[in-house]
Formats: sequence, C-alpha cells, structure tokens
Amino acid sequence: MSRPRLAARLALVAGAAIPTIAALVLAASGDNDPDRALILAPSSLAVVQDELDAAFAQRDIPEPEWVFAGSQTIVAQLIDGAPADLLLTASQVTLDRASEAGVTGPTEIAFTENHLVLAIAEGNPGGVTELADLADPSLLVGVCAIDVPCGQLASEMTNALGVAVSADTEEPSVRSLSTKLMAGELDAGLIYRTDALATGVDTIDVPGIEQYRTTYWGSTLTGDDTVLDFLLSDAGQAILRSAGFGS
Repeated sequence: MSRPRLAARLALVAGAAIPTIAALVLAASGDNDPDRALILAPSSLAVVQDELDAAFAQRDIPEPEWVFAGSQTIVAQLIDGAPADLLLTASQVTLDRASEAGVTGPTEIAFTENHLVLAIAEGNPGGVTELADLADPSLLVGVCAIDVPCGQLASEMTNALGVAVSADTEEPSVRSLSTKLMAGELDAGLIYRTDALATGVDTIDVPGIEQYRTTYWGSTLTGDDTVLDFLLSDAGQAILRSAGFGS
C-alpha cells in the first residue's frame, strides 16, 4: 500500500471517532414561530428541500424548519426529548424504534422508497468495475454505518449477493459518505440513487441492485398533517420522483 493511500486510510479511521454535530443541532427548536413545522428528516431527503419549500410557498404553507441527520440520530434525539412536529425516517426499522418508545403520532405512513447504487470517485482511480470489487482491501471503500438505513440496506444487499465488503469507513449518514466520494477520499461506496443524482458522482451498473430498497416513513407528532399530506399528494410525489425517489 502506498504511503498516500495508507495516510488516507488512517484519516478515515480517525474521522470515524469524531462525533458529529447533529445531536447539537437537533436540540434547537428554530425561530419559535408556531406556524413553522419543525421536521426531523433523514439526510437523504435534503436533496429535495428546496423544491419542497418552493411548493409550500406556492400553497401558502409556512416554510418548515428542516433538521437533517441519520435516521438513527434523529430518532435517538426525539426519544431524548428533542422537539419536533414531524418525524421522517428512511426505514421502518428506525420508525419502529420511535414508535416503541412512544414518541410517534397516531399515524405512521410510508411515502416513498430509495435504493442504493455503486458510486465511484471521479475518474475511477480504483478501477472499480463491479460490486465484488468492494471486497478488495487495496481500495478505499465506504458504506453507511450498520445502524443507519443505508447501512442496513447495504449489508442486506451485499450479504444476499455474497460480497464481503472491505470497508474503510462506516459513515453516520449517506450525506457524509457522498461528500467523501465527491472529495476523492474514497474509491467507491454504496450510496442512495438520489444522492448520486444530486451530486453527479459516477456510478457502476450493478444488475438487480434496484431490487434492494428501503421505504421512507412519516409520523406527524402534533396533529397537523399539512406537510405529510403534501408529501403523499401527486405534487409531492412528483417532486420526490424527480429526485430519484420512488419505484
């Protein structure tokens, strides 16, 4: 292993030990405007924030305050007492965790889906050609942490396809994983299709990868279903599909 590659690998390991600031952000309750919904949402939904906010403005719906982090982080913060009007998660597993803790509302509903892609750094410096290459220890490979929906999905998919991923980093959210791919800190990684489309990173076709999906769920916590109803509407679904969500 070359010295630059070894240094990069050590940097990834060290970075995994640095706590994120998501927990600190989640403790904030925004500008205290009672008309603005406070939404705890998975980081993968950040790619549609601007489009959703514009649609809300057209319908005279007050622009919500979005707080994005890994689903496991926002659920943990909600359980710990963080304020919120709407909880969105990137898997039923994380929503169930909130439900079992008694912090969800009476309605829990699925509103879209997502699937993974095999993404590579610009120029494909690792020469990645197939999913099986993620087992190569000479490559810098990233996945989401196993307690994050994108990590759970990656584990399910690679186990089913018989690929033992040699991961150098397990990121707390798909956003941080995508950022490292864009920066060239990784040769390859498994990220959501929506993040690949939003960032423009190159991908390698993996036959059948779209069969492995995660479902996004929402639960209104304060009785106002305005935002969740919009996500379920034809207009909301069109925005989500335009970003790569859905089937």
